[in-house]
Amino acid sequence: MNPMLSRLAPLLCLVALAAWPLRAALPAPACGTAASASPLAVTHVSAEVVVKFKPSAASGAIQSCLSTLGAQVKSSPALKRLGVTLLKIPAGRASATLSGLRQNPFVEYAEPNYLVRAVDVIPNDPGWSSQYGPGAIQAPQAWSVTTGSNSVVIAVIDTGVDLGHPDLASKIWSNPGETGADAQGNDKRFNGVDDDGDGYVDDWQGWDFYNADNSPQDDHGHGTHVAGIAAAESNNGLGITGIAWDAPIMPLKVLDNRGSGSVADLASGIVWATDHGARVINLSLGENSPSMLMENAVNYAYAHNVVVVAAAGNDGTLGVLYPAASANVIAVASTDASNNRSSFSNYGPEIDLAAPGSSIYSTYWSAASGSTYFTKSGTSMAAPHVAGLAALLASLPQFGTVDQIRAALQNTALDLGSAGWDQYYGHGLIQAYNALNFTPLTPTPTLTFTPSPTATPTPTATATPTPTPTFTPTVVPTVTPSPTSTQTPTPSLTSTPSATPRTASALTFYVYLMMLYSK
Repeated sequence: MNPMLSRLAPLLCLVALAAWPLRAALPAPACGTAASASPLAVTHVSAEVVVKFKPSAASGAIQSCLSTLGAQVKSSPALKRLGVTLLKIPAGRASATLSGLRQNPFVEYAEPNYLVRAVDVIPNDPGWSSQYGPGAIQAPQAWSVTTGSNSVVIAVIDTGVDLGHPDLASKIWSNPGETGADAQGNDKRFNGVDDDGDGYVDDWQGWDFYNADNSPQDDHGHGTHVAGIAAAESNNGLGITGIAWDAPIMPLKVLDNRGSGSVADLASGIVWATDHGARVINLSLGENSPSMLMENAVNYAYAHNVVVVAAAGNDGTLGVLYPAASANVIAVASTDASNNRSSFSNYGPEIDLAAPGSSIYSTYWSAASGSTYFTKSGTSMAAPHVAGLAALLASLPQFGTVDQIRAALQNTALDLGSAGWDQYYGHGLIQAYNALNFTPLTPTPTLTFTPSPTATPTPTATATPTPTPTFTPTVVPTVTPSPTSTQTPTPSLTSTPSATPRTASALTFYVYLMMLYSK
């Protein structure tokens, strides 16, 4: 603006708004600019301000004033309903313009067009920039609500977990019945005694069902990768970020160093996790054949209010693997960074939800490198995103049951693919913040009617009528074939597991990892 015009601006505006009262011998700046205004210290849109004129301000005077300021009205029908005008002003003049407007007696208020932002919690872990998964499921927004609870345990039933990994070591669950000192002052972790009476000796940090010992150390890498996705130590300036920051990890090894194992060991792991307080179980594994033993185990977990999450499979074909296909298990499909179905992700009528599973960066273990980080793909990687979110939900009192957690996950998912549920994405991509803000249904209490006692009347003697005979049809017996006797295996815990690794027989079902190595 010309310096001369700048000095004359208050006078010009005073003439335009002749109805405005004189305050003193000299007029106060009216829609003028303050030459000495300091820059604004707040974050705002640099070339915009908002102003609300009082109802008594004449429209012509307002237009003349805005022209003097060099301001242009930006159309906003919604703000107009509030009587507020959004102004576009010369760059760098926000502070001076506001100073002048606030001296105008016909201005109710004038303020910067402040910048707002999502209430996200961004961790300081250096690997965060390599993790698209948490962002895709609204985890940063969810962490402003809760980061979980150390009383909500996630059991990772897999190849084991790297117990010494820097991003996992502090998260490993400890069995309260096998820690501390015994009556003789010996450390319960190593005293060779089954202190908690569960049939497993010194099982103070989980159990290795494959090798029948108390060290569920990963010797493959898969379980470590899964555990990191679900619940790695987070916001610690190291490595990556897990979904459930505060949830302990219960490591249970049921697969060998090639990633295979038996249904018997898997079922034992599910029962053990349930009995030792796991609230969520992650199963990034599966097999093609339905097994009654496996079904019994997942139903046992469900009956004890444990959320079971499993990977759908990596064949890219119709057919969800077991146990994901079981009714009381949440079956998880995989998506990529663009929220499209991963090409390897199995599909079918049992799919419940989808989560990121392509090119997922997480904790890892390898024989060559030891504790490290690696990128892998598979529905194995999708499942722990859901398990982590289930743990966040379980940390809030309104999500006290498996069904309430499942309802929150399904009813708030981002619909992908065909409208509504479909066999590729299920109910859609999980959305953590939306799920945490879901209001679950509260069961309606059943009213119990208690009848008031009444006097029992004395019966009056009446004649007993002679019954009239009625026709009773003769029932013709049908031949019922005798069922063939079949043997039903009953899962049971071994009282004292042998220290010798088990050798699988030809009758043992095998489960295998739901993973694909990224190229």
